[in-house]
Amino acid sequence: MFIAGSAGAAAQMVDTPLKIGLSLPLSGNAGPLARQFEKGARKALEDLSTDKNIEIVIADDGCDEEIAGLAAQDLRAARVSIVTGLVCNAAVRAHAQEFQDDGVPILIAGARSERLLKDAEKEGWHLWRMAPGDDDAAQAAHRIFSQRWRTTPWAIIDDGTVYGRTLGDALRALMEESGQPPQFADNFRPAQSTQAGLIRRLRQSGVSAAFIAAGPEDVSTIWSNRNEFGGNFEIAGGEALGSLNWLDAAGDIEDGLLAVLRSDPRRNEKGRKLALAFADAKIEPDEYAFMGYTAVQIALAALRRTPEETRAALDDTVFNTVTGIYAFGPDGARRGNDYALHVWRGGKFVPVGEAGE
Repeated sequence: MFIAGSAGAAAQMVDTPLKIGLSLPLSGNAGPLARQFEKGARKALEDLSTDKNIEIVIADDGCDEEIAGLAAQDLRAARVSIVTGLVCNAAVRAHAQEFQDDGVPILIAGARSERLLKDAEKEGWHLWRMAPGDDDAAQAAHRIFSQRWRTTPWAIIDDGTVYGRTLGDALRALMEESGQPPQFADNFRPAQSTQAGLIRRLRQSGVSAAFIAAGPEDVSTIWSNRNEFGGNFEIAGGEALGSLNWLDAAGDIEDGLLAVLRSDPRRNEKGRKLALAFADAKIEPDEYAFMGYTAVQIALAALRRTPEETRAALDDTVFNTVTGIYAFGPDGARRGNDYALHVWRGGKFVPVGEAGE
Protein backbone atom coordinates (compact mmCIF):
# COMPACT_ATOMS: atom_id res chain seq x y z
CA MET A 1 0.00 0.00 0.00
CA PHE A 2 1.35 3.41 -1.00
CA ILE A 3 1.56 6.11 1.68
CA ALA A 4 1.14 9.64 0.33
CA GLY A 5 2.84 12.14 2.57
CA SER A 6 3.30 14.81 -0.11
CA ALA A 7 0.11 15.51 -1.98
CA GLY A 8 1.73 16.84 -5.12
CA ALA A 9 4.16 13.99 -5.77
CA ALA A 10 1.87 11.62 -7.66
CA ALA A 11 0.31 14.35 -9.76
CA GLN A 12 3.70 15.38 -11.09
CA MET A 13 3.95 12.01 -12.84
CA VAL A 14 1.46 13.29 -15.44
CA ASP A 15 2.73 15.07 -18.55
CA THR A 16 -0.60 16.16 -20.05
CA PRO A 17 -2.89 18.80 -18.48
CA LEU A 18 -5.16 17.51 -15.73
CA LYS A 19 -8.22 19.13 -14.20
CA ILE A 20 -9.75 18.68 -10.78
CA GLY A 21 -13.49 19.29 -10.89
CA LEU A 22 -15.17 20.92 -7.91
CA SER A 23 -18.94 20.59 -7.65
CA LEU A 24 -20.22 22.99 -4.98
CA PRO A 25 -23.51 24.70 -4.03
CA LEU A 26 -22.27 28.21 -4.77
CA SER A 27 -25.81 29.53 -5.10
CA GLY A 28 -28.44 29.37 -2.36
CA ASN A 29 -28.18 29.14 1.41
CA ALA A 30 -25.08 26.95 1.35
CA GLY A 31 -23.17 29.45 -0.78
CA PRO A 32 -20.98 30.91 2.01
CA LEU A 33 -19.85 27.43 3.08
CA ALA A 34 -19.18 26.45 -0.54
CA ARG A 35 -17.03 29.52 -1.07
CA GLN A 36 -15.00 28.64 2.02
CA PHE A 37 -14.50 25.16 0.56
CA GLU A 38 -13.38 26.71 -2.74
CA LYS A 39 -10.85 28.95 -0.98
CA GLY A 40 -9.39 26.01 0.90
CA ALA A 41 -9.23 23.96 -2.31
CA ARG A 42 -7.40 26.69 -4.22
CA LYS A 43 -5.00 27.16 -1.33
CA ALA A 44 -4.16 23.44 -1.47
CA LEU A 45 -3.44 23.61 -5.19
CA GLU A 46 -1.24 26.65 -4.62
CA ASP A 47 0.64 25.03 -1.72
CA LEU A 48 0.99 21.45 -2.90
CA SER A 49 1.21 21.30 -6.67
CA THR A 50 4.31 22.41 -8.55
CA ASP A 51 2.82 21.16 -11.82
CA LYS A 52 1.47 24.09 -13.87
CA ASN A 53 -0.60 21.63 -15.94
CA ILE A 54 -3.05 20.99 -13.08
CA GLU A 55 -6.00 23.30 -12.60
CA ILE A 56 -9.34 23.47 -10.78
CA VAL A 57 -12.64 23.70 -12.64
CA ILE A 58 -15.70 24.71 -10.61
CA ALA A 59 -19.39 24.03 -11.25
CA ASP A 60 -22.38 25.16 -9.18
CA ASP A 61 -24.55 22.18 -8.19
CA GLY A 62 -26.99 24.21 -6.08
CA CYS A 63 -27.43 21.30 -3.63
CA ASP A 64 -30.11 20.17 -6.08
CA GLU A 65 -30.13 16.99 -8.15
CA GLU A 66 -31.46 18.68 -11.31
CA ILE A 67 -29.03 21.60 -11.15
CA ALA A 68 -26.26 19.17 -10.26
CA GLY A 69 -26.99 17.25 -13.45
CA LEU A 70 -26.12 20.37 -15.45
CA ALA A 71 -23.02 20.92 -13.29
CA ALA A 72 -21.90 17.35 -13.94
CA GLN A 73 -22.35 17.86 -17.69
CA ASP A 74 -20.20 21.00 -17.51
CA LEU A 75 -17.45 19.19 -15.64
CA ARG A 76 -17.56 16.29 -18.05
CA ALA A 77 -17.34 18.70 -21.02
CA ALA A 78 -14.28 20.24 -19.34
CA ARG A 79 -12.72 16.74 -19.29
CA VAL A 80 -11.90 16.70 -15.58
CA SER A 81 -9.82 13.80 -14.27
CA ILE A 82 -11.40 13.61 -10.81
CA VAL A 83 -14.44 15.25 -9.20
CA THR A 84 -14.61 16.35 -5.59
CA GLY A 85 -16.57 18.79 -3.45
CA LEU A 86 -20.13 17.42 -3.34
CA VAL A 87 -21.10 18.54 0.13
CA CYS A 88 -24.80 17.70 -0.43
CA ASN A 89 -26.29 14.25 -0.93
CA ALA A 90 -28.56 15.50 -3.73
CA ALA A 91 -25.63 16.36 -5.98
CA VAL A 92 -23.71 13.10 -5.73
CA ARG A 93 -26.18 10.92 -7.61
CA ALA A 94 -26.20 13.20 -10.66
CA HIS A 95 -22.41 13.15 -10.90
CA ALA A 96 -22.23 9.40 -10.31
CA GLN A 97 -24.55 8.79 -13.25
CA GLU A 98 -22.88 11.34 -15.55
CA PHE A 99 -19.37 9.96 -15.03
CA GLN A 100 -20.24 6.28 -14.77
CA ASP A 101 -19.23 5.33 -18.30
CA ASP A 102 -16.10 7.54 -18.31
CA GLY A 103 -14.85 5.95 -15.10
CA VAL A 104 -13.82 9.31 -13.65
CA PRO A 105 -13.57 8.89 -9.85
CA ILE A 106 -15.76 10.98 -7.58
CA LEU A 107 -14.32 11.91 -4.19
CA ILE A 108 -17.21 12.95 -1.92
CA ALA A 109 -16.03 15.52 0.59
CA GLY A 110 -19.15 16.35 2.58
CA ALA A 111 -22.20 14.24 1.69
CA ARG A 112 -22.86 11.44 4.17
CA SER A 113 -25.61 9.20 2.82
CA GLU A 114 -24.96 5.49 3.32
CA ARG A 115 -27.45 4.84 0.53
CA LEU A 116 -25.11 6.39 -2.03
CA LEU A 117 -22.37 3.85 -1.40
CA LYS A 118 -24.86 0.99 -1.44
CA ASP A 119 -26.21 2.21 -4.77
CA ALA A 120 -22.66 2.64 -6.06
CA GLU A 121 -21.99 -1.05 -5.52
CA LYS A 122 -25.21 -1.98 -7.28
CA GLU A 123 -24.93 0.51 -10.17
CA GLY A 124 -21.18 0.42 -10.72
CA TRP A 125 -20.59 4.04 -9.75
CA HIS A 126 -17.08 5.20 -8.91
CA LEU A 127 -17.47 6.82 -5.48
CA TRP A 128 -15.12 7.39 -2.54
CA ARG A 129 -16.40 9.19 0.56
CA MET A 130 -14.18 11.28 2.83
CA ALA A 131 -17.00 12.34 5.15
CA PRO A 132 -18.32 10.13 7.95
CA GLY A 133 -21.42 8.11 7.20
CA ASP A 134 -24.90 8.80 8.51
CA ASP A 135 -24.50 6.31 11.34
CA ASP A 136 -20.89 7.04 12.33
CA ALA A 137 -21.89 9.56 15.01
CA ALA A 138 -24.17 7.05 16.72
CA GLN A 139 -21.54 4.33 16.42
CA ALA A 140 -19.00 6.62 18.07
CA ALA A 141 -21.41 7.59 20.85
CA HIS A 142 -22.07 3.91 21.50
CA ARG A 143 -18.35 3.13 21.58
CA ILE A 144 -17.75 5.91 24.10
CA PHE A 145 -20.77 5.61 26.38
CA SER A 146 -20.98 1.83 26.45
CA GLN A 147 -17.70 2.13 28.36
CA ARG A 148 -18.17 5.39 30.25
CA TRP A 149 -21.69 4.48 31.39
CA ARG A 150 -21.09 0.75 31.74
CA THR A 151 -22.45 0.66 35.30
CA THR A 152 -24.38 3.94 35.13
CA PRO A 153 -28.17 4.27 34.84
CA TRP A 154 -28.67 6.57 31.87
CA ALA A 155 -31.40 8.30 29.88
CA ILE A 156 -31.95 9.01 26.19
CA ILE A 157 -33.72 12.28 25.36
CA ASP A 158 -34.57 13.75 21.95
CA ASP A 159 -36.16 16.95 20.69
CA GLY A 160 -38.62 15.30 18.28
CA THR A 161 -36.84 16.60 15.16
CA VAL A 162 -35.54 14.32 12.41
CA TYR A 163 -31.99 14.85 13.65
CA GLY A 164 -32.89 14.19 17.27
CA ARG A 165 -35.03 11.11 16.65
CA THR A 166 -32.57 9.58 14.19
CA LEU A 167 -29.54 9.98 16.45
CA GLY A 168 -31.45 9.06 19.61
CA ASP A 169 -33.05 5.94 18.13
CA ALA A 170 -29.74 4.77 16.63
CA LEU A 171 -27.84 5.18 19.89
CA ARG A 172 -30.61 3.54 21.90
CA ALA A 173 -30.67 0.52 19.57
CA LEU A 174 -26.90 0.09 19.73
CA MET A 175 -26.84 0.34 23.51
CA GLU A 176 -29.70 -2.15 23.80
CA GLU A 177 -27.81 -4.57 21.55
CA SER A 178 -24.86 -4.40 23.94
CA GLY A 179 -27.11 -5.04 26.93
CA GLN A 180 -27.17 -1.45 28.21
CA PRO A 181 -30.70 -0.12 27.56
CA PRO A 182 -31.59 3.33 28.91
CA GLN A 183 -33.36 3.40 32.25
CA PHE A 184 -35.41 6.38 31.13
CA ALA A 185 -36.47 7.79 27.72
CA ASP A 186 -38.24 11.07 27.01
CA ASN A 187 -38.56 13.94 24.56
CA PHE A 188 -39.23 17.64 24.80
CA ARG A 189 -40.51 20.57 22.78
CA PRO A 190 -37.53 22.46 21.34
CA ALA A 191 -36.86 26.20 21.36
CA GLN A 192 -38.31 26.85 24.82
CA SER A 193 -36.82 29.36 27.25
CA THR A 194 -36.65 26.70 29.98
CA GLN A 195 -36.71 22.91 30.24
CA ALA A 196 -37.41 22.78 33.97
CA GLY A 197 -40.02 20.04 33.48
CA LEU A 198 -37.52 17.78 31.74
CA ILE A 199 -34.96 18.38 34.48
CA ARG A 200 -37.56 17.46 37.09
CA ARG A 201 -38.41 14.21 35.24
CA LEU A 202 -34.73 13.33 34.90
CA ARG A 203 -34.17 13.88 38.61
CA GLN A 204 -37.18 11.70 39.47
CA SER A 205 -35.98 8.92 37.14
CA GLY A 206 -32.86 8.37 39.23
CA VAL A 207 -30.45 8.37 36.26
CA SER A 208 -26.84 9.48 36.61
CA ALA A 209 -26.33 10.44 32.95
CA ALA A 210 -28.38 11.60 29.98
CA PHE A 211 -27.67 11.78 26.27
CA ILE A 212 -29.57 14.69 24.70
CA ALA A 213 -30.11 14.30 20.95
CA ALA A 214 -30.92 17.91 20.10
CA GLY A 215 -29.53 21.18 18.79
CA PRO A 216 -27.02 23.37 20.64
CA GLU A 217 -29.52 25.98 21.86
CA ASP A 218 -31.73 23.38 23.55
CA VAL A 219 -28.86 21.37 24.99
CA SER A 220 -27.32 24.53 26.46
CA THR A 221 -30.71 25.40 28.01
CA ILE A 222 -31.00 21.91 29.52
CA TRP A 223 -27.43 22.10 30.82
CA SER A 224 -28.05 25.50 32.42
CA ASN A 225 -31.33 24.28 33.95
CA ARG A 226 -29.57 21.23 35.36
CA ASN A 227 -27.06 23.45 37.13
CA GLU A 228 -29.74 25.92 38.21
CA PHE A 229 -32.01 23.27 39.73
CA GLY A 230 -29.30 21.19 41.34
CA GLY A 231 -29.20 18.15 39.06
CA ASN A 232 -26.19 15.87 39.56
CA PHE A 233 -26.43 13.78 36.39
CA GLU A 234 -23.96 13.96 33.53
CA ILE A 235 -25.22 15.42 30.25
CA ALA A 236 -23.83 14.68 26.79
CA GLY A 237 -24.86 15.55 23.25
CA GLY A 238 -23.93 14.85 19.66
CA GLU A 239 -22.22 16.53 16.74
CA ALA A 240 -24.72 19.40 16.60
CA LEU A 241 -22.99 20.80 19.69
CA GLY A 242 -19.99 21.61 17.52
CA SER A 243 -21.58 25.01 16.85
CA LEU A 244 -22.19 25.75 20.54
CA ASN A 245 -19.40 28.31 20.69
CA TRP A 246 -21.22 30.40 18.06
CA LEU A 247 -24.18 31.02 20.36
CA ASP A 248 -24.50 34.50 21.82
CA ALA A 249 -24.67 33.01 25.30
CA ALA A 250 -21.68 30.68 24.85
CA GLY A 251 -19.63 32.61 27.38
CA ASP A 252 -22.23 31.94 30.06
CA ILE A 253 -22.26 28.15 29.63
CA GLU A 254 -20.73 26.40 32.63
CA ASP A 255 -17.93 23.89 32.23
CA GLY A 256 -18.57 20.15 32.14
CA LEU A 257 -21.00 19.57 29.28
CA LEU A 258 -19.96 16.57 27.14
CA ALA A 259 -20.19 16.14 23.37
CA VAL A 260 -19.18 13.51 20.83
CA LEU A 261 -17.48 15.54 18.11
CA ARG A 262 -15.13 15.02 15.21
CA SER A 263 -11.53 15.92 15.96
CA ASP A 264 -10.61 19.54 15.26
CA PRO A 265 -7.71 19.64 12.77
CA ARG A 266 -6.47 22.85 14.39
CA ARG A 267 -5.40 20.78 17.38
CA ASN A 268 -2.63 18.99 15.45
CA GLU A 269 0.59 20.63 14.28
CA LYS A 270 -0.25 20.54 10.58
CA GLY A 271 -3.69 21.96 11.20
CA ARG A 272 -2.38 24.78 13.37
CA LYS A 273 0.11 25.78 10.70
CA LEU A 274 -2.56 25.71 8.02
CA ALA A 275 -4.93 27.79 10.18
CA LEU A 276 -2.22 30.45 10.40
CA ALA A 277 -1.65 30.25 6.64
CA PHE A 278 -5.39 30.63 6.07
CA ALA A 279 -5.43 33.71 8.28
CA ASP A 280 -2.53 35.23 6.35
CA ALA A 281 -4.45 34.58 3.12
CA LYS A 282 -7.62 36.18 4.58
CA ILE A 283 -9.38 32.80 4.66
CA GLU A 284 -11.54 31.96 7.67
CA PRO A 285 -10.02 28.74 9.12
CA ASP A 286 -13.38 26.97 9.43
CA GLU A 287 -14.46 23.39 8.77
CA TYR A 288 -15.23 23.92 5.09
CA ALA A 289 -11.90 25.59 4.31
CA PHE A 290 -10.11 22.61 5.87
CA MET A 291 -12.45 20.25 3.99
CA GLY A 292 -11.65 21.89 0.66
CA TYR A 293 -7.92 21.81 1.35
CA THR A 294 -8.01 18.12 2.31
CA ALA A 295 -10.13 17.13 -0.70
CA VAL A 296 -7.67 18.68 -3.15
CA GLN A 297 -4.72 17.28 -1.18
CA ILE A 298 -6.13 13.77 -1.67
CA ALA A 299 -7.07 14.45 -5.30
CA LEU A 300 -3.55 15.64 -6.12
CA ALA A 301 -1.99 12.60 -4.46
CA ALA A 302 -4.30 10.21 -6.32
CA LEU A 303 -4.10 11.72 -9.82
CA ARG A 304 -2.61 9.42 -12.47
CA ARG A 305 -2.56 9.24 -16.25
CA THR A 306 -5.86 7.38 -16.61
CA PRO A 307 -9.11 7.10 -14.64
CA GLU A 308 -8.33 3.45 -13.94
CA GLU A 309 -4.97 4.34 -12.38
CA THR A 310 -6.49 7.16 -10.33
CA ARG A 311 -9.21 4.84 -9.05
CA ALA A 312 -6.57 2.30 -8.07
CA ALA A 313 -4.61 4.98 -6.23
CA LEU A 314 -7.71 5.94 -4.24
CA ASP A 315 -8.20 2.29 -3.33
CA ASP A 316 -4.61 1.54 -2.39
CA THR A 317 -3.17 4.73 -0.88
CA VAL A 318 -3.03 5.88 2.71
CA PHE A 319 -3.35 9.67 2.46
CA ASN A 320 -1.51 11.58 5.20
CA THR A 321 -3.37 14.90 5.08
CA VAL A 322 -3.53 18.08 7.08
CA THR A 323 -6.74 16.85 8.76
CA GLY A 324 -5.61 13.31 9.44
CA ILE A 325 -5.12 9.92 7.82
CA TYR A 326 -7.51 8.86 5.06
CA ALA A 327 -7.79 5.37 3.58
CA PHE A 328 -10.80 3.88 1.84
CA GLY A 329 -12.38 0.46 2.16
CA PRO A 330 -13.73 -1.73 -0.66
CA ASP A 331 -17.09 0.07 -0.45
CA GLY A 332 -15.48 3.49 -0.89
CA ALA A 333 -16.10 4.59 2.71
CA ARG A 334 -13.31 6.10 4.76
CA ARG A 335 -11.84 3.57 7.15
CA GLY A 336 -11.98 4.45 10.82
CA ASN A 337 -13.88 7.08 12.74
CA ASP A 338 -12.42 10.35 14.03
CA TYR A 339 -15.12 11.14 16.58
CA ALA A 340 -14.01 11.56 20.19
CA LEU A 341 -15.47 12.66 23.51
CA HIS A 342 -15.07 16.38 24.23
CA VAL A 343 -15.87 18.49 27.29
CA TRP A 344 -16.79 22.17 27.49
CA ARG A 345 -13.97 24.06 29.21
CA GLY A 346 -13.45 27.82 29.25
CA GLY A 347 -15.91 28.58 26.49
CA LYS A 348 -14.94 25.81 24.05
CA PHE A 349 -14.90 22.06 23.63
CA VAL A 350 -11.61 20.25 24.22
CA PRO A 351 -10.88 16.51 24.04
CA VAL A 352 -11.59 14.82 27.36
CA GLY A 353 -8.03 13.52 27.64
CA GLU A 354 -6.62 17.02 27.35
CA ALA A 355 -9.06 18.25 30.00
CA GLY A 356 -7.64 15.74 32.49
CA GLU A 357 -10.87 13.71 32.80
